[in-house]
Amino acid sequence: MGLFSRFKKSTPTTDDDIRTDDELVDDDELDAQDTGAEADDRDDDEADAESAADEAESDDDDLDDEEALLEKSAPFDRSEKGPFDISEEYPEHDRLDLGALKVPVVDGMQVRLDTDDDSQRVLAVTLIHDGGGIQLQAFATPRSEGLWNTVRQQLTESVTKQGGESTELHTSLGKELAIEVPAKTESGRPGKRAMRFAGIDGPRWFVRAVFSGKAVTDDEVRAELSALFRGVVVDRGEDAMAPRELIALTAPQVDGDETEEKDEDELNPFERGPEITEVR
Repeated sequence: MGLFSRFKKSTPTTDDDIRTDDELVDDDELDAQDTGAEADDRDDDEADAESAADEAESDDDDLDDEEALLEKSAPFDRSEKGPFDISEEYPEHDRLDLGALKVPVVDGMQVRLDTDDDSQRVLAVTLIHDGGGIQLQAFATPRSEGLWNTVRQQLTESVTKQGGESTELHTSLGKELAIEVPAKTESGRPGKRAMRFAGIDGPRWFVRAVFSGKAVTDDEVRAELSALFRGVVVDRGEDAMAPRELIALTAPQVDGDETEEKDEDELNPFERGPEITEVR
């Protein structure tokens, strides 16, 4: 099999209450009622003030949560160890130029380009090495906002709806998400598929990584692919782009030994792998 292969994807009237007085009251009783009413009004005002304060505090909490989701999420040493922005200094390495992403290449590694059937745009690149894989996609972001916190929350909610489980991990890549979702084994028996998601926010871009195959279960394979991820150089370009817009990649010019593969299961880039475990 050659260095490259292509993986195609088909692209929410009540009546007013009426009060009546059954009898008249004298002035003293009226004064007493007025005094009591004033006290009740004060109590109501205090209760309203407390309720308003609680609502304001709740709104502040919601705002804090929203601001936290928009914060950039990346390793503290991203600018020194990558992934790098094209404007930053980065170490020399053999890299494959895919336009928005310059990905490191090593001996024995295969590169798969995930393309859209209709537009033929290159949507993602998957690096496959030693039985493990890492799929990379780049997205546009505002300069002062990130995507990974929001995406991670959405992934967690999606996995839960599918009846799966997710665990947040803290690694050298920052915050990762380990997930298990229901799947079928090759024999058709019910099982689970394990994957790991990582994401790194940079200047005006976000890169999402999906580990699969042995990269989920084998620490050594995962470390090798993580190192490739950290060696990526991102060239977002200067064109105006909407937040969250996918940055299409550019297919390199190579010899005509490419093979085409049909999208059978977008969650699993391999025909087989240890990430499928049978449930007994």
